[in-house]
Amino acid sequence: MGCGGRALSKEFQRLGDTNTQRLSALGASSQSKAERIVQSVLVQQNTAGRPMLSRVAEAMYWMSRYVERAEHIARIVLINSNMLIDLGELAPEMQEKQWIGVLRILRLDQRPEVQEFLLADKVAKESRCLLGNSFASFMAVESSKSIIHCVTKARENARSIRENISAEMWETLNTLYWNLTGDDVRYRFEEYPQEMFLSVTMGSMLFQGVADQTLPHAQSWQFTQLAKYLERADMICRIVDTNFDILQSADGSYSAMDTPLRNIQWMGMLRSCCSIEAYQRKHLGDLDPQKLAGFLLLDAESPRNVRYSVNAARTAIAGIAASVHPQQVDQAERILGRLNAQLEYAELKHISGPALTGFLREIQDHLADASIAIENAYFLH
Repeated sequence: MGCGGRALSKEFQRLGDTNTQRLSALGASSQSKAERIVQSVLVQQNTAGRPMLSRVAEAMYWMSRYVERAEHIARIVLINSNMLIDLGELAPEMQEKQWIGVLRILRLDQRPEVQEFLLADKVAKESRCLLGNSFASFMAVESSKSIIHCVTKARENARSIRENISAEMWETLNTLYWNLTGDDVRYRFEEYPQEMFLSVTMGSMLFQGVADQTLPHAQSWQFTQLAKYLERADMICRIVDTNFDILQSADGSYSAMDTPLRNIQWMGMLRSCCSIEAYQRKHLGDLDPQKLAGFLLLDAESPRNVRYSVNAARTAIAGIAASVHPQQVDQAERILGRLNAQLEYAELKHISGPALTGFLREIQDHLADASIAIENAYFLH
């Protein structure tokens, strides 16, 4: 079984007591464990091809998801650090909000070890040290959702299915892993953090490109695509929600902060989503909050936004379901299809002002439900 599958419920802390109701609505609670195992023993029933075991599908899924997560952690910490350099002498409380915002995006702000870090007042005191501070090292090395943790989990999953991935995929991921391990890793993160964070983002992109070019575009590849785009859509929602909240909390409105500072914040949000050039080409540098939210959530062309990611995930699960049970409607496909239609026909007024938070939460709830449905349908328990 792939690493990460058993901890899925921890990835969606908001589900809480509603998990049982959601699983029932998805039809999962009425299905016995034995029935789920029989259904998921083979995720490919095409007799012309080699059957794909459930453990292979799960390892493919979590390998891809952990690589995407490591890339986002590296980019978010790097961009946040660089942004504080651009902002210059920012009020200590705003500096602290920026770093706590990073923890909130990664759902780490309530962890005991993180609370200890915050109570020690390290964020406000050390944020001026920027890329050389211990916070960056903490996010790189010590956290259970750190960059090294994610890359290690991805490598463990890849190692368990070496015969199912290409040699180039394994070499790329293994190179990234060894670049992030060793006795001097903490020193390198503290002395050359920008170089280390960039190596992670570029390593992730290289891995994804190698997978696209060397892995047959059958079910194994579709599971990597499904995982990548689900992780990406969820992370973009968190980035948008947190950055809009930080700006609005400055003085009750997005326009309260001085224009140069506000624009740097908006550009930081776009860079965190790897979307600044795409946005500038489309809107010619107009950093309007409504247009920013509309682009990151509803644009159909940029691969680094929510609507594109949801549609790509829907396409991947549709391909998987067509091979496994062509006469049935897959629960995850149904959930992602509804979400894709909602995003396709949404209007900007639906994501304006206070409505944005509810809209983002609804998207994340749908993504959580789809992930649970995928686990129940295709992975052994």
